[in-house]
Amino acid sequence: MAKNLTPMTLLCGYLGAGKTTLLNKVLNNQEGYKVAVIVNDIGEVNVDAKLIADGAKITDTSDIVPLTNGCICCTLKSQLAQNIENLIKTGKYDYIMIEASGVCEPMPIAQELELIKNGKLDNVVGVVDAARLVDEFAGGDKLLAKEAIGEEDIESLLVQQIEFCSTLVINKKDLVTEDQFKKVRKVIEVLHPGVKIIETSHGDVPVSDILATGSFEFETVYASAGWCKQLEEGEVDDDDDDDEEHEHHHHDHDEHEEHEHHDDEHEEHEHHHDHDEDEHGHHHHHHEHRHEGESEDEYGIGTFIYYRRKPFDRQKLDEYANKWPKNIIRCKGLLWFSDEQEMAYVFETSGRQIQAGYSGQWIAAAPKKEQEKILAANPEIKKEWDETVGDRMVKLCVIGQNLDKKAISAELDACLA
Repeated sequence: MAKNLTPMTLLCGYLGAGKTTLLNKVLNNQEGYKVAVIVNDIGEVNVDAKLIADGAKITDTSDIVPLTNGCICCTLKSQLAQNIENLIKTGKYDYIMIEASGVCEPMPIAQELELIKNGKLDNVVGVVDAARLVDEFAGGDKLLAKEAIGEEDIESLLVQQIEFCSTLVINKKDLVTEDQFKKVRKVIEVLHPGVKIIETSHGDVPVSDILATGSFEFETVYASAGWCKQLEEGEVDDDDDDDEEHEHHHHDHDEHEEHEHHDDEHEEHEHHHDHDEDEHGHHHHHHEHRHEGESEDEYGIGTFIYYRRKPFDRQKLDEYANKWPKNIIRCKGLLWFSDEQEMAYVFETSGRQIQAGYSGQWIAAAPKKEQEKILAANPEIKKEWDETVGDRMVKLCVIGQNLDKKAISAELDACLA
């Protein structure tokens, strides 16, 4: 790591997961680092700032930088960046720790931290409460009784926090049974295969696993989510498919206009991350197709790919969203609508939140000369190019418990135009 870049660790986790306890333990044993802490000032955070100061025996409270008036991942983006840049400029600190609000998704905060001058995002640590995960995922009762959840869609936040981190701390392990914990681990392995997991009961985590790990790289962490791996490498069940690797391109990404469906009135700030670009600046996705795409483990937690070369009828899909199967933990992928055939959409669900955001134009919607240029530069696209629909497709990764692939696929097929 370059000497002029100050490393930063982002600490995320739902309310009560144990972020502050973990933070106190790190600050009590900084192992030679002069750590500055940034917390945001909504809800529990005033208390957090006091606990941090007392717990770490910090007398100079200038080390604590509370942010006020809202959530750092949306309304306070510029203030967050400015606070951190000001801290780095003082030269007094060689490490920055940022504790996110419990109700914030980690990815948009990480995107902001990536832009900070003279700073380097070193680690994104997700802290999850094992008992909370059991309530949401393992037992099934809470998962199937969404009306019991209060203001926030807790499951959606947990999914985001599990998917987008380089280190996942599962806390309060002592409060769940061994079998419950095994099932929770299975859910995590499907949502984020290969993520570094630290199991603990009281936030006892080695400082070396939190500070100066060199473990975070945005593209790698983004691509390591289970849905992303499945879309890139997973198997699909499609009669016209072959076994060769190829790419899907669509281009001209811009800000996403969102179309949202909610079973409650909770609003979510949606953030999409652009996919990799080729030499012509077109965004693409690598997908390797095989057959017999469904998989399920002994706990009934499984995945499958829904893949079609027909568009959805917008109204039918909207109506189906109101009765979306509650045992689907996560679904994400590409689709298009019959009334807007030039546009690719990213479709995404976690918990009750279901939304589709613009992701750019299909290559098939581009002028003929541009199509020819792209196809000439990327001959692999021709392997899947359909004479009728070009590169348009519906491809969704579905993750859940006790999934009935045939029934869900049939219900989705009924939404096709």
